[in-house]
Amino acid sequence: MSGQLLSDLIKDVEDAIRPFGHSQSTLSQYAFAWRRLCKYFADNKQQMYSTQLAKQYVFETRRKYEVGEILQWRFKLIRQTAALLEQFSEHGYVVRKHASPWGRPDLVVPQFFNASKEYISELERCGKGAGTISLYKTVSDQFLKYLEQAGFKSFTAVTHQTVSDFVPFISKQYQVFSMRTVFSSLRSFLTFAAAAKYTVTDLTGAVPRSFGRKTTIVPTITVEEERRLFTAIDCKTAKGKRDYAIILLALRIGLRSVDIANLQFENIKWRTNTLEIIQQKTGRMLILPLLPDVGNAIIDYILHGRPATKGAYVFIRSQAPYTRLSENLYGIVNKYMVTAGIRQNYGDRRGLHCFRHSTAARLLAVETPLPIISTILGHGDKDSTTVYLSTDLEHLRACALGLKGIEVAVGELQ
Repeated sequence: MSGQLLSDLIKDVEDAIRPFGHSQSTLSQYAFAWRRLCKYFADNKQQMYSTQLAKQYVFETRRKYEVGEILQWRFKLIRQTAALLEQFSEHGYVVRKHASPWGRPDLVVPQFFNASKEYISELERCGKGAGTISLYKTVSDQFLKYLEQAGFKSFTAVTHQTVSDFVPFISKQYQVFSMRTVFSSLRSFLTFAAAAKYTVTDLTGAVPRSFGRKTTIVPTITVEEERRLFTAIDCKTAKGKRDYAIILLALRIGLRSVDIANLQFENIKWRTNTLEIIQQKTGRMLILPLLPDVGNAIIDYILHGRPATKGAYVFIRSQAPYTRLSENLYGIVNKYMVTAGIRQNYGDRRGLHCFRHSTAARLLAVETPLPIISTILGHGDKDSTTVYLSTDLEHLRACALGLKGIEVAVGELQ
């Protein structure tokens, strides 16, 4: 819907939100916010809707809120109404939801905004998976926002020292064992920036080639925790049937969240009881057995829980518009983990990937060879599976060395 007048877009959104049943007071507040946005566009001699200009308006409004010039409710209102316009402009409809956390401002410097947009297009052109693109965008935008906060107005003054200064800044936001991936993402963006002539020189040399590694035990859930988890799901409701099937796919088969969200009817081969998908992360074909309990859960959802729509995706939103779920299913899973009291201590890693780890742990417990586990989980690198050895406690105990032969006298211990 590019090239639309801002005034016309506002009218379209007003029509789209009418079924939400907002009070007259809320509608009046929305109208107030849109009038202020129209004035901002007029001051910038712009009549056509521009996502970038609208984001710039929100960013400037945030600054006013942070210094106390306006109250929080007004800033929240402006963010919400701007988000409605952007959503309708991109998709042609709006979904009733709360505004996302605003701790990270959008890019305002035009050159940085354009570089981010072109970088994502380049990743898509190169065939990168959705998960990889999301991660790379997160890191690159963090770098660009860091530049904005440091006062940079373009890439011209960005040097190797700038990148070096960014490293300790970003390291505070990630766990130690995640930094290797962060550096790889940053290096990818800087390589693009140099090739696209945004930066004067190649700055990748300022990104460390390695980072301190931390040996960790991957998170899994026990049989008892699994029982509590399923008890927390109300499978009598349509949403419960959907969530139960999603969790089973991760827990029994080890599918990634992105592949579950993108699962289509054509991927389920009922005659052979198999799932056949192209993995979003690796781009490779993966064929897995459709276990009876998983298949039954999917059928129950399709027949008795899935809204009546002709969409190709198996799992869809429980409320209109009935589009496929977000590729990040953390919110769905975490809700039940909280109810069941699973992995709720500070620092515990949780989410759907925890169930994928549990699949590997169960396979190891019955002495399944690592290459087979790697194939089932769809790993691109066979060595990636070795991390799951830390979950096989019974076999690890057999590797423990005794103290016989290295006895010491009492005097030596003093």
